[in-house]
Amino acid sequence: MSFASRSDFQNRLAGLVETLELLVMQAKAYERALPADNFQARAAVATLGELARQALNETQDLVASIEPVLPAPHPLSPRELEVLALAAQGLTNKEIAYRLGLSERTIQFHLNSIFNKTNTSSRTEATALALTKGWLQPGDHE
Repeated sequence: MSFASRSDFQNRLAGLVETLELLVMQAKAYERALPADNFQARAAVATLGELARQALNETQDLVASIEPVLPAPHPLSPRELEVLALAAQGLTNKEIAYRLGLSERTIQFHLNSIFNKTNTSSRTEATALALTKGWLQPGDHE
């Protein structure tokens, strides 16, 4: 299963948590609705409720452990990320332009756009921010 984006992944996890919460509530409701003398049915519903509670707890733990690791969404276009990764390697505008088959002026435009979108003023600052936020991985700029 693949996810189109971070928000799609988060939405699916949130949906799973909601479904499990609903199962826990339904199990409690069914258990209360069953006659007191129907021990087998009450035990089966209680077991299902407990399994749903365990699945809910494990899913919530998973969500809590994954969310800090997921890269934050970024405002940069794929081309801007590509330019930033090359700039992070120490390439000049001319070298980046040659590698990407673009003009130096276009590279400068992309860098200015990166600086504006990230509220940074240098390649180093933009790279540090991108690494901190997980937009670039350490190997992307070596």
